[in-house]
Amino acid sequence: MSQSTATSLVRLSVTSGTRRADLGIPGSIPVAEVIPDLARELGVLDAHSASMGYRLVRADGLVVESDRSLAAQGIEDGAVLALEPNRPDDEKVYDDVVEAVADLVETQFTPWTPAHSAGTAVGASVVLFLAAAYALFTARDSGILIAALAGVCALLLVGAAAVLAHVRNQPSAAVALALTAVAYAGVSGYAAVPDARLWGEGLVYAGAGVIVVGVLGAVAVTHHRLLVATTAVVGLAMAALGALNHFAGWDLTAIAAVVFVIAAVAGNVLPWVGISSSRLTTHPPKTDLEIYGDTPEVERERVRDQVAAGHELMVGLGVASAGVMILCTPQLVSSGAPGALLTFVGFIATLLRTRHSRTRTTVLIAMIAGVTGVAVAAVAAAQTHPDWRPILALALAVAAALVVGMALVLPRTRVQMGRIADAVEGIALVALVPLAAFAVGLL
Repeated sequence: MSQSTATSLVRLSVTSGTRRADLGIPGSIPVAEVIPDLARELGVLDAHSASMGYRLVRADGLVVESDRSLAAQGIEDGAVLALEPNRPDDEKVYDDVVEAVADLVETQFTPWTPAHSAGTAVGASVVLFLAAAYALFTARDSGILIAALAGVCALLLVGAAAVLAHVRNQPSAAVALALTAVAYAGVSGYAAVPDARLWGEGLVYAGAGVIVVGVLGAVAVTHHRLLVATTAVVGLAMAALGALNHFAGWDLTAIAAVVFVIAAVAGNVLPWVGISSSRLTTHPPKTDLEIYGDTPEVERERVRDQVAAGHELMVGLGVASAGVMILCTPQLVSSGAPGALLTFVGFIATLLRTRHSRTRTTVLIAMIAGVTGVAVAAVAAAQTHPDWRPILALALAVAAALVVGMALVLPRTRVQMGRIADAVEGIALVALVPLAAFAVGLL
């Protein structure tokens, strides 16, 4: 009897994580009968794992069938088996389809929460407010009445943003209303002098209103103040364009070209601005006492605050430069092919700068700015130059096909394409000044 038992044992090694045991296991009984003893021997048997069960896995990855013996499956002496949980933690066994459906709905689908309701309400209100602002803009010929109504709406929205930020602790909603107030400020400025040319003297009054409300909105909110303050920068650009054209008599295309180039270059030096504004330094040791002395402890909270401030400044400058570039685009495109080429090159440089960005926010800002700018330039070109429409349609379709093909169909890292993109970005930035001079007729 003892001789039969000895010959039926299969001597093998069983592992579980970093644990290992060399055992002799009966080779003629189903594997399921010895798995609990194996788990206990390896010290991995607990209430949680016991409810899931275990399985043995061969070195080649095949699962040992639990209802058959080791001998029947050809497992011989010297084999190494791994003891693993029978199924992942998130894979459950159900005996009721209703329970399975309820569990899947609970775990796989995000439920609607009060936060989503609040966000939807803010989004809906912003859309309705903007629609009302456009209605007031179309009625700007009524003069001072529309200007006063739009101005009051802007101030009320700023007040509501202050309440949401300081009393209700809803910073995102406050920022949304503060940005919406800027649209009413622009309408109020345009309606103040209804006879003024929209793309000329009207920019002065609209820009002044945007500056005032943008500053008030930045003061009213508690988060993303620089983001709200960027609207004041766009308003300043509007006022400068209108004032230099109307009062100084300068050519509007020339002013727009200069402002566009400044904004494009400023947008591409954002990483340097962010690093400089954070005021972070490594403080390298210079004397023997500093070299051999104890390294000072880094104040984590201080570093975090400085990095956050630098990042917020980068975001604000990115939005401001994008807004100013888009503001100048219609005038440049309507001036002719050189102006249109200047805008396309500027926005291509904006898109390519995403390769040097790390955070999702900065990449998203550059992508939105570049794509929106190209779209605005294309629409303006189609409206002001009807004979360009076939070429525009073909060029945009080819560009879209290239983007889909390279980003979705064949998504992979291309070292050569990266080098080409670096060269194109450098050429685009260098070419901005000559293109601006060409657009205004200096070349």
